[in-house]
Amino acid sequence: MLKSAIELLAGLDAKRAARRFRRAVIDFALAGAALLLGLGFLVAAAFIFVSERYGALYTTTAFGVGFIVLAGLILIVHRMIVGLRIRRRAEEKRAEQVKSFAVTAALAALPSIIRSRSLVGQIAIPLAAIAAYAIYRENLDDDDEPLSDDEL
Repeated sequence: MLKSAIELLAGLDAKRAARRFRRAVIDFALAGAALLLGLGFLVAAAFIFVSERYGALYTTTAFGVGFIVLAGLILIVHRMIVGLRIRRRAEEKRAEQVKSFAVTAALAALPSIIRSRSLVGQIAIPLAAIAAYAIYRENLDDDDEPLSDDEL
């Protein structure tokens, strides 16, 4: 009985959230349409004003060239932003590969270091453990952090 009540409440909450989301989409769509209409009328008013001063041919030519230049600038900025994102992802991937290679090399060398009875082996084991723990902590997401004593 408690389970069905919880499911009913969760279903009602989901329905309310869906209604609020749908209403927000409709409101933003209407606001966007009103904004576009307003901008269109402002462009038309500017066109009429400039047309009365310089003539229809010059005004039409200037507005056409202006919008073509604006479109070109938008495309150039878009290309620059996409290029930056691609470079950043490539750098992150390269850094991840280097880290993975270093960890793999350390793990591959670990058995031979452990087997050695020398002073290097005795020092390297604790250092390798500390390095492994540091790598583990670095790769933890915020959600994956271990619970503190207070949270347990």
